[in-house]
This record gives sequence, C-alpha cells and structure tokens, in this order.
Amino acid sequence: MKSQIMILTGMLFAATLTAQEKVRYTDDFRFARGIYTSLQDLKANDPVKPADIITDIDASSPKFFQFLFTKEQFRFPRNNEIVYLKPKDIFGYSDGRQVFYGTKYRVEVMGEICLLKEVDVVDSYSSFINPGDKYEAAREQGSGKLYILDFETGSFFRCKPKKVEAILQRDKELFQEYQNAKGKRKDKVLNFIKEYNFRHPVYFPK
Repeated sequence: MKSQIMILTGMLFAATLTAQEKVRYTDDFRFARGIYTSLQDLKANDPVKPADIITDIDASSPKFFQFLFTKEQFRFPRNNEIVYLKPKDIFGYSDGRQVFYGTKYRVEVMGEICLLKEVDVVDSYSSFINPGDKYEAAREQGSGKLYILDFETGSFFRCKPKKVEAILQRDKELFQEYQNAKGKRKDKVLNFIKEYNFRHPVYFPK
C-alpha cells in the first residue's frame, strides 16, 4: 500500500512539473490563438480560444478577430459564469502568429520590455453577408508610432527614452553600459531594449 502511495505521489509531482514547464521565448515560439483578458493570460499563454467565444462567426476564419472586433461586445464562459467583454476592454489577442495589445498595437519585440507599433485596424463593416475576397472594410489608420509594454508591471506608454531608461535601471550594469554608449539617445534606447531582453528573457508554457 505504501509503495502504491509513493508511486501515485510521484506521478502527481511529475504531472505538476509538466504542467508548469516553461520555455524561453524565441522568435519561433507559437502563441495560442485567442483573446487575452489580462496580462496574466498572456504570460500563461492561455487566451480565450475563438471556439469558446459565443458567436456565429466561424472560429476557423482568418478574419475571425476582424469580425469579432466590429461587435459592440461578445461573451464567453469562464469559471462557471458568462463573461461579457467589449473589444476596447480586452488586454490583447494573438492570431496564432502575432501578438497584439488591445486591438491595434502589434508586438514587434517580445520580452521584459515589449516594443509595439500602432497598426491599422478594422473600424467597421457595412455588412457581414458574403464577405468574399473582394469585401472591403472601412479602416482606422495606425500612426506607426512605437509604444512600450512593461512585461513585469503591465504598464503601457509611448516609447520615449526617459521612460524606457527607468526600466533599464533595473539592471545597474546594463544601464551603466547604456550611459557610456555613444550615439543618439533614441537609437541607443532601441538597441538596449533588445539587450535587456536578451539578459532578462521571458518564459511561456509550451
């Protein structure tokens, strides 16, 4: 009986380790497709999957998120209740290839300091009937400006040297290198964002 208990305990411990296993982020990492309701969803690589969202939109459609974000709100089950959420209130989403903050900021560099760019988003559709390949949607144009998402705190702000430097200072040695480096402040910041992320990698569950 004791041996059976030990075996069962070992299996549960191994299962826990597997469930918690994380890998260092690299450019070829594949994020799960779906909606992030919070920063924690992103860190856990555990979004609300399209198939779990209660809607008549085809979950497999490559335009799923474009259609979904034209709705006033959508709903999905979580923790034995139905959650209602407006597109403007989501933390972000992943289409399975790229990660977005909100609905219109695409992550260009993923790491402890995420670098994002404002991109074009669908503003509205005149109809949902037979969109087809030639279907055109009104679009809200992105400015192309760069933004920062602090992976540690969830803070989001325009990419300005002074604010990025506040994060770089968490690594005293690296910040000293940053101060000693030559070149324009704006260019240095972008280069040291990548170096900071290299020295302080982020990890995601497989």
